[in-house]
Amino acid sequence: MATLTVHALDAGYGARRILADLDLAVSPGDITAIVGANACGKSTLLRCMARLLRPSAGRVVLDGRSVRDVPTRELARQLGLLPQTPVAPDGITVADLVSHGRHPHQGLLSRWTVADDRAVAAALDATRTTDLADREVDQLSGGQRQRVWIAMALAQETDILLLDEPTTFLDIAHQVDILDLLVDLNRARGTTIVMVLHDLNLAARYADQLVAMRGGVVHAAGAPETVLTETMVREVFGVACRIMPDPTSGKPMMLPLGRHSGTRDRAAEVIAS
Repeated sequence: MATLTVHALDAGYGARRILADLDLAVSPGDITAIVGANACGKSTLLRCMARLLRPSAGRVVLDGRSVRDVPTRELARQLGLLPQTPVAPDGITVADLVSHGRHPHQGLLSRWTVADDRAVAAALDATRTTDLADREVDQLSGGQRQRVWIAMALAQETDILLLDEPTTFLDIAHQVDILDLLVDLNRARGTTIVMVLHDLNLAARYADQLVAMRGGVVHAAGAPETVLTETMVREVFGVACRIMPDPTSGKPMMLPLGRHSGTRDRAAEVIAS
């Protein structure tokens, strides 16, 4: 099972520093959810992990080697990335897009094989998109498109899958559907999953490990029960809250406290005072 660690990572864009001396060890075979306020460095961290962004200092290590030293095709066979807003070529069908996930397994002179067919079929089946295979991607709903992109990542057959906000722009039903799908993948294949999520409650419910980032560093990391606390939410998000057990999963659940969290009568009392 592949291991992925981050050591003393500094990274940013131009003169703007986003990550600052960041350390992180991804737990192999687990689902890790990264949470944090906007612009805290979550997506930047994933881009560095996937070798899409070169850090100014530090390194990302995959199975004992810096990802900078791993040949591109070999890296793509071990680590897959689903970016925040992937774009499909105009007119491409679902089957053709998912087939793109097999490119890392093919050399310059190699042909499409029975193993490639099986991998694509298995990915379509796992994401329940087989019946969409002949449709064009740009004709699908948001939830369908996201499942197709995940199918492409599954066809790549990597040990580690990075997903940047896989539930963004989806309604709650499709959010749960996508996260259930990722849990199925993790349990069936043992795939290590690292995903950025905005919803703290969904992150705590579905993740084995929770990583809270603040200001370009890891503020807290560990099991959701130890990371999702009232203190963490206040320090990372600047929001007062209450934490209670999720009645469905038993994981911690966060209830934010706004200025109007109480009853109308209580709000009137505060204004009057």
